[in-house]
Amino acid sequence: MPIHVAAQPAGWIFLIGTLLILSSILAWWAIGGERRERGWALPFVFVGTALSAVVIEPIFDNTLLYWYPPVNELAFFRGFERTIPWYVPLGYAWFFGGTAYLLARRFERGITSTTLWTLFAGVVVIDWLAVSICEWLNLSAFYGSQPFHLFGSPLWFSFCDATGAFVLAGALHMLLPHLAGTRRLWLLIVPLFTYGATLGSTTAPVTIALNSGWPIVATWMAGAATMALCMIAVHTVGLIAARPR
Repeated sequence: MPIHVAAQPAGWIFLIGTLLILSSILAWWAIGGERRERGWALPFVFVGTALSAVVIEPIFDNTLLYWYPPVNELAFFRGFERTIPWYVPLGYAWFFGGTAYLLARRFERGITSTTLWTLFAGVVVIDWLAVSICEWLNLSAFYGSQPFHLFGSPLWFSFCDATGAFVLAGALHMLLPHLAGTRRLWLLIVPLFTYGATLGSTTAPVTIALNSGWPIVATWMAGAATMALCMIAVHTVGLIAARPR
């Protein structure tokens, strides 16, 4: 793993930006009618996705060859030889939690195939930009013979991240009507299962290729297979969300 010095003030700027996005979504929930209509579902999803980062991030950073500066004044915790900064769990909350929650609300009205893939493309672009900014600012990055790593972060990874948000959205779409009262606390653990399962399954081809010394052609084929698996998962979520609730 490459060893880099934690970039400052870039780290603080990225952390502040993450907090602003998170705060804006929470303000929308608290001030508008969302809190009255749907209760504390959104904050629970935020906390659940942040907790999933504690469990998931160090594992996949190792298998997918991703580095953070080992010494970092913004460190939240260290595990599995990875130092995870604060903006990672907070980023999980707004990106995976917030995106999935908003998608689930959109699914309530039903969704066409065109809208589904338009939304997926938009989420891919947002994730690619966020992860690429980290790379450009030297806050973190992928290493090794990553496929589809032409400019910014690898495209295959943004497919996986976006798929994780869609799978969580599909789970919320199905579960929220049945999680009243204290049952909403299940939202603290659901993101761990959805994102862990999604990333673990869809990244399997790339993970094997990167950690097996496969030739570059085979690695790129593995990247294409990973993106194909992501699209299959999103298509399945679209079948769930096609009809209005």
